[in-house]
Amino acid sequence: MKKCVLLFVMMALFVPPALAGSTVSVTVKTPLGDVQGLSDGEVAVFKGIPYAKPPVGELAYAPTQPVEKWDGVLDATKFGPIASQMPGAPGVGDLSVSDADCLTLNIWAPATARAGDALPVYVFIHGGAYALGAGSCSTYDSTSFARDGIVAVTFNYRLNAQGFLATRATYEKYGTTGNWGHLDQIEALKWVRDNIASFGGDPGKVTIGGESAGSFSVSTILLSPLARGLFRAAVMESGSIFSAAKIWYNTAGDLDRRIEVGQEILRLFDTPDTGTGLTKLRALDPMLLTSVTDCSRNMTGYQRYFLMPTFDGYVLPRDPRHALQEGQFNKVNLLWGFNTNEGSMFVPEDQTELTYRRSVIHSAGYDAGQKILERFPVDEAHSATERLRQFMGYSFLATPGLKLFADRMSEAGMKVWGYNFNYVSAENAKAGLGAPHAEEMAYIFRTHSGAVNEDQKRLTDEMHNRFVNFIKTGDPNGELSTPSGADWPQYKTNGALLQFDKEVKAVDFPGLEDMNFMQEVLYGKD
Repeated sequence: MKKCVLLFVMMALFVPPALAGSTVSVTVKTPLGDVQGLSDGEVAVFKGIPYAKPPVGELAYAPTQPVEKWDGVLDATKFGPIASQMPGAPGVGDLSVSDADCLTLNIWAPATARAGDALPVYVFIHGGAYALGAGSCSTYDSTSFARDGIVAVTFNYRLNAQGFLATRATYEKYGTTGNWGHLDQIEALKWVRDNIASFGGDPGKVTIGGESAGSFSVSTILLSPLARGLFRAAVMESGSIFSAAKIWYNTAGDLDRRIEVGQEILRLFDTPDTGTGLTKLRALDPMLLTSVTDCSRNMTGYQRYFLMPTFDGYVLPRDPRHALQEGQFNKVNLLWGFNTNEGSMFVPEDQTELTYRRSVIHSAGYDAGQKILERFPVDEAHSATERLRQFMGYSFLATPGLKLFADRMSEAGMKVWGYNFNYVSAENAKAGLGAPHAEEMAYIFRTHSGAVNEDQKRLTDEMHNRFVNFIKTGDPNGELSTPSGADWPQYKTNGALLQFDKEVKAVDFPGLEDMNFMQEVLYGKD
């Protein structure tokens, strides 16, 4: 691993307890230049640090380029612009305007951390369907991780068309296409490798994590040789690259199919898929392209230009299914899990059977769709809304794609731990959502937006401490104690999971037969 001479200025100074609650400036000297953030005496925070060159002009729809050194002191007291996206992403703060120049990261570190402390590092990749979100989202505030001795990092990456538009012209020019956002993520990990020691972190103790599209991204990084050696453990919450290929049938990861979808988008703008067309594409208004490739939270409609990653032969050298079967992935420990009602927030009430049937076919294709509809029919006991929510959860958020990673990595000798989040708050029970997608995040980061009851406090302590343990030691049963004291068994194929609920305990895999059925129908037999 590359080693740099790392100097440290001011951040290492002890901040007297009297200053706790107020903020003082702190400056860190990195290999790229000085960075000035803020410290409250417990945690030092650095926001909006560029990790790559701005992806504009000739660098739009192109592989990510490393950031250059800067002169003077970089002001890292405010979050950088968020990636181009339509309004509606929750919790991104007061950033009402998005920008193509968005490749920045944020760091939370213990205020007393010193260069050479070799603290564990957690790099979290935000979700949002590759269309929404930002590292500045309030839910991902990593103050609590820093208080527990972890250097935590969040970042932005290109979204929508800017991040995932595949074209023939870019493939011929760069040998890759459709994965610009994933190349951003890998560049962010390289930045962490080369610079995080300045903030007290150890580049050899990096855990990557993500939820939803962030989990899709983690699974992509697990399969990409471009990320080899950049992390030692991974966290996947609610989804994998297999799920991304199944959200809508016409956006499956197949290179040729994805290029065809890209060409349809280009035709909307009278832009040929050629070198000349690429020049025109780069001059188009990013927000206009974003409006065409945005997604809706209501997943029951047909979203033709909802862009997903591409099996390009470079970031993803092989079809993920084959790569995983043959052990062609980065060999690290894995913590993974899903929520019981992953699909509930994406399917409004009062769905019709026709909508259910159409949605299944749009996602799985006609032949596989018929098998799914036969096993999960609409009948007196199951409404179309219930079945559609169940299918949305099974097909692209919970398992079986996520389970497939866990099974193969466990079989290959990796240490794997799995969980099921099953806690239903009073609000979600009233709304009929159960334990919905993304509900676990506030428990893990300790970032609840309102008052919590005693059950939620205990569950927050439980989940946060488990994640801290895994990040620090590679085992969620590590040094921090938890309210339940339950042993979290290592996951083996079809084995037990730890269930997070009012009572935290190991349970047999919930819905295992259905999960295995969906895995076979959607991805085929081994």
